[in-house]
Amino acid sequence: MGWIVAAFALAAGLAGHAAAADFTQGVTSSGSTATIWFKSNVATTWVDIHYQVNGGAQQNLRMGYNSGAARYEQVITGVANGNALGYFFTYNNGAPAYDSARFTATVGGGTTTPPPATSGTICFYEHADYQGASFCGDADNSWVGATWNDRVSSVKVKSGYQVDLFDDINFGGRTLTLGADTPNLVNVNFNDIMSSFRVRQGNGGVDLPVGSGVMTIKLVNNTGGAFADNQVYWSIIGYDPASKVLSHVDASGRLVPSALADNTAGNRLAKNGQTYSNYFNKLSDAGWVSIPKIDSGRMFISLGSPMFIKINTAGDGRLGFAGPDLNNPTDPNQDVNFEWIEFTVDNSGYHGNTTRVDQFGFPLKTRLLGKDGYDRTLGENASRAQIFADFEALPQAEFRALVQRPYRIVAPAKGQFGAGRAQGNYFASYVDQVWSRYAGTDLVFSAEAGTFRGRVIGNDFVFSKDGGPQNLYIRGKPTTQGILEASGNLASGNSQELVVQAQIAAAFNRHLLISVDPSQWSNSAAYYPAGPANYYAKFWHDHSIDGLAYGFAYDDVRSKSTLLEHPTPRGMIVTIGW
Repeated sequence: MGWIVAAFALAAGLAGHAAAADFTQGVTSSGSTATIWFKSNVATTWVDIHYQVNGGAQQNLRMGYNSGAARYEQVITGVANGNALGYFFTYNNGAPAYDSARFTATVGGGTTTPPPATSGTICFYEHADYQGASFCGDADNSWVGATWNDRVSSVKVKSGYQVDLFDDINFGGRTLTLGADTPNLVNVNFNDIMSSFRVRQGNGGVDLPVGSGVMTIKLVNNTGGAFADNQVYWSIIGYDPASKVLSHVDASGRLVPSALADNTAGNRLAKNGQTYSNYFNKLSDAGWVSIPKIDSGRMFISLGSPMFIKINTAGDGRLGFAGPDLNNPTDPNQDVNFEWIEFTVDNSGYHGNTTRVDQFGFPLKTRLLGKDGYDRTLGENASRAQIFADFEALPQAEFRALVQRPYRIVAPAKGQFGAGRAQGNYFASYVDQVWSRYAGTDLVFSAEAGTFRGRVIGNDFVFSKDGGPQNLYIRGKPTTQGILEASGNLASGNSQELVVQAQIAAAFNRHLLISVDPSQWSNSAAYYPAGPANYYAKFWHDHSIDGLAYGFAYDDVRSKSTLLEHPTPRGMIVTIGW
């Protein structure tokens, strides 16, 4: 499932659904040429065609108008009799834009629309709320074909069954598991993505307690006996969405305001002559919690000891907290095995992720369950011992020093890639090459926000958006630390500049600039073709479910992170590995 590669094609994702009476259409062919045509019956001034030949890459083009035939046309060359065309139109009727149904045609044959659904275990629909064309299946399908590739918007699931949706053929790429009817895949970030699917018996339900909060978080000790439940600690800290006050969630699920006095309360923690707040619960005492809405939440998990977190006053006068600082050799958490999950629960549901942006302590898996049957798991798929061993065997020797046994593997800028350290200028030569290349030629890439064109002018990389003025800047060359940590001139400026900076930072980390065509920047298989690159981040993708990981701050660019979201969460199961 690629990103839209032409700015005008974005309209296809925003358009309404067409009325059949608006137009007629068809395909004519002659020799090695096929012509798709569209004849409007309404106030149409432009038409975009989106087509595939034999299930290949989708092309998105503005159709030309043939005044003699009074219709819009797109000529496709290099085809042969028997080739399969799949296509749909985006067109305007006055101001609004509309998407047509999808059509198929065989070169040398006729044009058809997809057949209606019959009965079956799993039924797939082209529009939300089980509308439009549809088909059903009872068994695994490694490719749904050109007609249905990247087309499904809602799914019906027979009771007692589950379906695993995949965004690539042959059961590859991102996955989504559904155990119940799902009327709108937009809400679960899987709309118009499916290319293959597997059908299986349901799991008979998940043991997930229910409380009075918005959703349940349940923790599972999978450390294999390395730590008993009374040695597993958890706490949740975040902001009350109503009062905006720093708060913590207690074992009963209440959102309790934090205070500076918590650092010296009767249940305080102490280490190295300092006292700290204590919001931690033992897994043996509280294995699950039903949580309320919370902003910028963190669930801290530690093994063998609680973590030492100081409540403080932030620069704006609000209460904040000091989490672990791996750059500080005297930080009280340096000898604690810990992890955390970042999340928000708001009116639009759950949004959260595990993270490797700072460090790895032990494996985590998060399984998000929705009230509508949504069921997805992300996280590491190897043991802690295997992960440490594999990291220490990396071919890139400069990254092996990031292992800090027995506690963790730190992110590059927290180790030898920090300023003034042995690899502190790791990306410098690559940055010089990029600045030199794009001083003489334009860099053009497309993202969800539009199409951007940039060139190095002086010492700045200056971009325009969608043909507009050149007014989006990366001011000066980024440092190695700026690339690795999304900081400095890769995290400054207005919202549009931040979009550009995120894309360029991700391209540096993934070594996409110069060597990889921007049309492939959404293709994970094209990432990390050579060094210098962030092989720390690559490692986590190689050792994670579905290849998704948060290995650096902008690893969410082009949806490669461990983000899980759902509008109606039932709960989340956090599995703690070792």
